[in-house]
Amino acid sequence: MGLISAYIQLSRPGNVGIAMLSILIAVSLGGKYYPLSNIILAVISTGLITVGANVINDYFDIETDKINKPNRPLAAGIVTPDHARIFFYTVYGIAFILAFLMTLPLLLIAVSVGILLYLYSYRLKRTVIWGNLAVSMSSAMAFIYGGLAVNAVRAVYFPALFAFFFHFGREIIKDMEDVEGDRQTGANTMAVVYGYQISYRVTGLVFTGLLILTLIPYFLKIYNEIYLWIIVIGIYPILGYIIVYLKRGADKKRLGIFSMILKIDMLVGLLAIYLG
Repeated sequence: MGLISAYIQLSRPGNVGIAMLSILIAVSLGGKYYPLSNIILAVISTGLITVGANVINDYFDIETDKINKPNRPLAAGIVTPDHARIFFYTVYGIAFILAFLMTLPLLLIAVSVGILLYLYSYRLKRTVIWGNLAVSMSSAMAFIYGGLAVNAVRAVYFPALFAFFFHFGREIIKDMEDVEGDRQTGANTMAVVYGYQISYRVTGLVFTGLLILTLIPYFLKIYNEIYLWIIVIGIYPILGYIIVYLKRGADKKRLGIFSMILKIDMLVGLLAIYLG
């Protein structure tokens, strides 16, 4: 693996792309495409904050990743911790400068989310629930950030709620996947403290609540039938299958597959909201 490709992997471009796309979806929901400078700055700053969050996450997770994900650039020794830290400060600094060029509320959101994601990697992800809540809140705030950039924040409340619950369930599955490495490094996640069954039940409850929640904007006539068909065909079977399968038990490999499928399914959800 070359150094450039290592930094790309460290940045997790898939996550970055989804975060930036969330801003564009939020803008489209508001029905406004001005000021254009705010849209561009919001998209780029969101992408940079996501890059920084991913980098600092791997920085604090080096020892755990040596067990759970030994091929990650930092765990494998391809990128040094010092260089990763400099990269993190650089992208976060640029992101905050771009947010400053917009409005004070957007700057406050960018800084708050940036700090929250740093605290997640530094401490919160090794605690029960708080780390999951931090990631979920940050993902939801992407929609608020995008809506606020074009002064149309009321249009993004439901997508923000969807993002919160979707990421909350996925984060618990990721904790279940990483339970061995977390246990060995002293992380007290839900999967470590309460075990598989409790983690599964919470995930099932969260995803079931999400399935119900996605129907509300359709019945309120906020979204149309295209939205309904997409979630019924593209979201319901995936979440339903995962809920049922997890009840039987799942190994690390299967949990990793579920996590990846859910990441892809985020795009389906964004498509439903965009076309709805």
